[in-house]
Amino acid sequence: MRSYAREVAFCKIYTYVMCGEYDGDFSQFDADKLSQEDRTFADALIRGVIQQKDKLDGIITQFCRAYRAERIYRPDLACLELALYEMINCDTPHPVVINEAAGIAKKYSTEKSVGFVNGILAAYERSLS
Repeated sequence: MRSYAREVAFCKIYTYVMCGEYDGDFSQFDADKLSQEDRTFADALIRGVIQQKDKLDGIITQFCRAYRAERIYRPDLACLELALYEMINCDTPHPVVINEAAGIAKKYSTEKSVGFVNGILAAYERSLS
């Protein structure tokens, strides 16, 4: 399930944001929900975010205006980096990515985070037209 793969990727990206490390180990996640294809997808998202972190944080800062990326609540930052990476580099429709990111923010962050994440991603999407 791609939704669960995104959630796994979010958790690993959040860990990277906090610790600066990525171990590539998915054993702590539910193996019944994470097929080999999903692991490959999640790993590609994680590695892509790590490789493009500076670019992604620059985009976040551009659309966040009030804050630089280093001042953003860490779960929100990880969620935004993941979603922006997928919007830029994958064929997933942008509304799907935005909806998935809002769901992750709702589950792992604060009440206000859903609107914040949704607003940044929607502003980025509008800038593409």
